Amino acid sequence: MQGTRRKKAYEEVAEAIRGQVFAGLLEQDQQLPPERELAENYGVSRVVVREAIRTLEMAGILRVQKGAGGGTFVCHDLDKPLVASMQNLLAGGDITLNDLFEMRLLLEPPAAALAAQRGRPAGLARLAEVLEQARESREDSQTLRTHNLEFHRRLVALAGNPLLSLLCDTVMSILVDSLRGKLNRQTSLIVHDYHYKIMDAVRAGQAEEARRLTVADLETLRELYRNMGVEVGKGQLERKAG
Repeated sequence: MQGTRRKKAYEEVAEAIRGQVFAGLLEQDQQLPPERELAENYGVSRVVVREAIRTLEMAGILRVQKGAGGGTFVCHDLDKPLVASMQNLLAGGDITLNDLFEMRLLLEPPAAALAAQRGRPAGLARLAEVLEQARESREDSQTLRTHNLEFHRRLVALAGNPLLSLLCDTVMSILVDSLRGKLNRQTSLIVHDYHYKIMDAVRAGQAEEARRLTVADLETLRELYRNMGVEVGKGQLERKAG
């Protein structure tokens, strides 16, 4: 039987720093000591410390800031590896915009159903708040779009599952970045109208209706993209009809 692989020095240092972060001993935005001091504290070389920091930076636990006021700081970008992987897959052609849209359809409608079942007053108020902000910005295409996206984030958050929120937000952000500049105000207004109906269903505790409306919202958005010449695949309704 093979023995357990011995951890490298930089892995041990990275694990120690990670443990301090998750134990609350190192707080968000707190600056770490200089490399020389860290090397002395852990009894390793500065090269080892540098590699440990690079590992934690890639994991979204630390951020390295250059220039005046720079240094190494604690952060909480734990979705960073997932975002990077999806971006690389998209850039390499291993996944498409259609794959991202299908992921939204797989994740967000069930989340909306859970939101109708689990939504609490504070979360419902936050959802209604961003819906009102969107209504007030109907004349500003960019601001309206921003509020529309935030509506989806808050809707998913109402499901009460942090992992679901992480996955939805990651997929949504990459898809939105990939389609930047391809939306117009009319598109944003059309999907915004769906959000009122979704809000009503969630507030009334109508899980199946919230799920159905979220599917319709996303399928409508995908169809609008397709009409603008964006290759995002065929919608569910079209596949069923075929």
